[in-house]
Amino acid sequence: MTYNPLDYFEIRDDCLCIADKTLNDHICSGITLPAYIYSKEIIRKKIQLLRDTLPAAVRVHYSIKANPNLDLISFIKDYVDGLEVSSLAEMKIALSTGIASTNICLTGPGKSYEELEIAVKNNILISAESSLELYRLDEIGMDRMLKPSVLIRVNPTFTQKRAGMKMASGSSQFGIDAENIPDLFKWLNDSCIDLHGFHVYSGSQILDAKAIIYSQNKAIELINEFCTLCKNPIKTINLGGGFGIPYFPYHTPLDLEPIAKNLDNLIPSLKNNNFIKPISPIIELGRFIVGESGIYLCKVVDKKTSRGKTFLITNGGMHHHLAASGNLGQKNRKNFPVCIANKINSPSKETVNIVGKLCTPLDILADEVHISMCEVGDLFAIFQSGAYALSASPINFLSHPTPKEYLL
Repeated sequence: MTYNPLDYFEIRDDCLCIADKTLNDHICSGITLPAYIYSKEIIRKKIQLLRDTLPAAVRVHYSIKANPNLDLISFIKDYVDGLEVSSLAEMKIALSTGIASTNICLTGPGKSYEELEIAVKNNILISAESSLELYRLDEIGMDRMLKPSVLIRVNPTFTQKRAGMKMASGSSQFGIDAENIPDLFKWLNDSCIDLHGFHVYSGSQILDAKAIIYSQNKAIELINEFCTLCKNPIKTINLGGGFGIPYFPYHTPLDLEPIAKNLDNLIPSLKNNNFIKPISPIIELGRFIVGESGIYLCKVVDKKTSRGKTFLITNGGMHHHLAASGNLGQKNRKNFPVCIANKINSPSKETVNIVGKLCTPLDILADEVHISMCEVGDLFAIFQSGAYALSASPINFLSHPTPKEYLL
């Protein structure tokens, strides 16, 4: 079955609806454009899908880097088991939501001394990316008479070939090379560090269940080897995430069922040194939870024909949505799913190029797309815009206003 992002949304009076109101009604109620609009209902559905499918032992963490909007995170934190952060600002956002600090995990290379100190002080779980980070954490713990809660991030020897973005194997800034970890244990076992377990994240935006199963199986093999070296039983492991969402017509939604079945068999195989409490693996997800919940909405402000091609010029642009524009001229740019949001089912169609208002030919939001016949004043929407969109865009370019964000 062909994936259609519209399946998540109601259409009423030929107009896209969110939160039981058409976009036209939301605009009449005060929403200003350009804007990002996120659907609570879709977010709930995605998290419930995870709960209904994955084993109960799996702990679902939301990765704030996907979308750091505070209202969105405050909503999500009541439905997930924890939050994954990668900066001081994200750590402060997570703490401000009221979630238990022990359910926050700090990840990412190059953590500052200040970030590590704040994490230790608040008993935040820290994924150590290098031996130097471990030494600094031991020093902070000794100075403050605290035991830092730590995962060791492993750079594995296996490669995830089906990832949209590879995050491990080979030479990498992420994690400690697997072959170097055994030599750390003599020092680790004598340090003040409270080693909770291990973190293996091999890649992101994966739509192939077999690829995710492969990564998880190989990660557990590695972790079981390391468990035999630990002085104390490990408490948890972070298997990363990597669950992708469809963006383009040839994409097929990720099938969670085989992943869940494999995890059911995999979790009991963890060697936890006879620790009474079973290990609950963490799956950290961002895009999978919020990506399909968001649309980027702007208004068509001009329409022109240039040497046989029609251009719709909007009041938005690539400074708001870099990913949809092709990330500054990527070689094989592809259109995100788009629509004229107030004329979705119009029988009249045309092929157009949809652009923003920036002074660069890279400001393309859709190229040669067949879409409902459009006029100035109509609404243009880009789907799959809930993750890695506004916060990953050059919003200060040309000093245009930043779009508002609405959680409905």
